[in-house]
Amino acid sequence: MKFTKYHGTGNDFIVLIEKDLEGREESETAKALCHRNYGIGADGLLIVKESQVADLKMAYYNQDGSVAPMCGNGLRCFARFAHENDLVENDRFQVETLAGILPVDVSSGYERIRIGLMKPSFHLTAPHVRREVYEGEILNLAVNGRSYDLHVLFLGTLHAVVFTEDEVPYEDADGLCHHEFFPEHINVNFVKVESEEAIRLLTFERGVGYTLACGTGAASAQVTAHKLGFTKPKAKVHVDGGMLEVTVKDQVFLEGPAVCIAKGEMEIGQA
Repeated sequence: MKFTKYHGTGNDFIVLIEKDLEGREESETAKALCHRNYGIGADGLLIVKESQVADLKMAYYNQDGSVAPMCGNGLRCFARFAHENDLVENDRFQVETLAGILPVDVSSGYERIRIGLMKPSFHLTAPHVRREVYEGEILNLAVNGRSYDLHVLFLGTLHAVVFTEDEVPYEDADGLCHHEFFPEHINVNFVKVESEEAIRLLTFERGVGYTLACGTGAASAQVTAHKLGFTKPKAKVHVDGGMLEVTVKDQVFLEGPAVCIAKGEMEIGQA
């Protein structure tokens, strides 16, 4: 099976065209390819598909084979793959995702790929949460005897933002991600505000665990920080894998690199 591997600020993905699956089941293929020991190793699998409503369609599977509606770092890597393999004709194009049709711009080069995200929603209902959560509400949840204040939102996928100056124990991050309040689990973003123009972020992704970066997590963190008056509309988001830039306007824009790591073929039966 032919594949290309990319990373976006350390968030790594395997990208392939749907026909190269040769009829294999997508979720199981994701688990096989993304396994760190028995596969190629990646945070997720991106599959390029034809679209009836946009230039291309992106399907995304987490490392554990679960479906995610969107991935910001993944969409930038998807965009580079599509552009450099001539699957699109222009530097600006649209990609169909489970979170909607999103614009992509690679005109500034692969180091500064810009994507537009859906409008964030702070009003959440089932099946994302056990009970309705209204805009402006702060959830206080306890795990392992410690309590945390969570700002929750949907920005292509479900996110919680926790502002903290302290290091959060792994078991607490995992406990929040899998808290019973979130039937489908939730991505948890731990944020430290450094200035009006910069924040630092560490994300615990559902289906993956801690990652070096999370695009929609970076956007969710900046959207929430700006909403609370902590940051200006444009801010740098520093993650362990590098730096992203998020701009909050009528639409949320995420900008950052997509780096090609490797190309090759893998015998899926050996995974």
